Amino acid sequence: MRPGPRDEAPAGAWPVDHTADIALRVKAPSLEEFFRHAALGLVSLMADTTAIEPHDRRSIELSGLDLEELLVSWLGELLHESEDRGALLAGIEDLALTVDEDLCLLRAVCWFEAWDEKRYPRRSAIKAVTYHGLSIDPRSRDGYDQTIVFDT
Repeated sequence: MRPGPRDEAPAGAWPVDHTADIALRVKAPSLEEFFRHAALGLVSLMADTTAIEPHDRRSIELSGLDLEELLVSWLGELLHESEDRGALLAGIEDLALTVDEDLCLLRAVCWFEAWDEKRYPRRSAIKAVTYHGLSIDPRSRDGYDQTIVFDT
């Protein structure tokens, strides 16, 4: 089942003012939803994706020593897809996280569409994800609320 653009709307992520670069506040009840909202929020910062259509299905597997490293790797991978391969994230079908003391793993099935800047005008040119102020507590019982800063 291909996710539609409205099914994956980044309702849990919104831009926030930042002094130098661009920032995104992400809020979600679970880690999986936090990572999902962060990904879709990143794409919404880069382009208007309200009419995006999923065409290309790809599996992504990443690891990190902690959740912060995993999040930066995840968002960095999606930046790589857009900047180097010309593909915008159109949706996330499955996203699973495994967190233990030694390693954090992410597995996701993602849908992409070729980035046509006539259809999806560029909003922001994002160079990298930063660790600035990033701290994710895997034991949170109240959900996750974090601001992610990007280099522009």
